[in-house]
Amino acid sequence: MVLVVFFSACGGEDSYVPKPRIFPKIELEAKYYTQVKSDDLHARFELPGYAVIKQDSQNAAPRQGWANIIYKPYDATLHLTHYSFQQWSLYDSLVQDTRKLVYKHLQRAEDIVEEPVSVYGSKQWGLVYRIKGNTATNLNFFITDSARNFVRGALYFNHATNPDSIAPVYDYIEQDIFHMIKTFQWQ
Repeated sequence: MVLVVFFSACGGEDSYVPKPRIFPKIELEAKYYTQVKSDDLHARFELPGYAVIKQDSQNAAPRQGWANIIYKPYDATLHLTHYSFQQWSLYDSLVQDTRKLVYKHLQRAEDIVEEPVSVYGSKQWGLVYRIKGNTATNLNFFITDSARNFVRGALYFNHATNPDSIAPVYDYIEQDIFHMIKTFQWQ
């Protein structure tokens, strides 16, 4: 009698099936670009309408040559720094410093891919570093005119990320960064 009651309590049509783990759907905004001018970066370029450029004010004092592009809907920031140079030794050290900053992520990165970029019809070029894996930043770059201007950039998400869950947003913002580089004009 006890076994009959036990088995009848365990059975039934309403058995529990666990739900698969899901992530919220991300609505990506339609792209439209506007030209902005940044005195800190000594340049003009195009940004998407949902991004805002602000002067970097870390430690409560604005820094000349530092700017942040804030992608507020996606909680991400592109940190940009402009350097003026007149000697090749400073230029070489800027390129090496950028490389060192990127390769600090090597312990956690699965791979680091270097991609040269150049702007057709202008004398500027640079390198984009795509850092694969669960690192603090997945995209770094520099662009220069090789004469007197050098801009370094690094994309950071402002929260802990999982590479799989941010992949659509990362790809979306990456397109904007490449568009910015293509439209970059020194002042």
